[in-house]
Amino acid sequence: MTTGAERGQQLFADLLETMQRTTATMERLDAEQKNQCRTIEQAAEKASKTAEDAAEAFAVSKPRLMIWTALCAALLVCAGWLIGYWVGHRDGWASGDASGYRQAIAANAAASWASTPSGQLALEMDKAGLLQPLGHCRLPGYEAKYDPKVKRSFCYPTQNASGWAVTP
Repeated sequence: MTTGAERGQQLFADLLETMQRTTATMERLDAEQKNQCRTIEQAAEKASKTAEDAAEAFAVSKPRLMIWTALCAALLVCAGWLIGYWVGHRDGWASGDASGYRQAIAANAAASWASTPSGQLALEMDKAGLLQPLGHCRLPGYEAKYDPKVKRSFCYPTQNASGWAVTP
């Protein structure tokens, strides 16, 4: 059996050993924490240096970047103008071709009609100065009357009620 004094000594020895282990653990943790702080400080210094380098590089390259941006914008505007001109020119050319084609067809049809007996008669009437007055109902013996139903004027002989459409 152990006496109270021995038991107290044993407890004190256990306490001392625990305190020594705790102190060693605390010192080890303190050293580890200091290492981590040094690592964090070094990383912060590197990050700060990198940020300074990046800011300096951006400050140096900013005017160059602005010049390139302006040049690209100018190129885009010029390209837009050229494309617009090209598209408009093509559309205008196509429209002109179509208009010319329609006029040629109309002229061809008129030339074909001029070869017919009616066309020859109209030519003779035109040479005599009668075609325009007849077309506008300005010949003696003819009268233009407006028909409100069809909203047009018709040329009638003064003796007969039949007539034909005219453009006033």
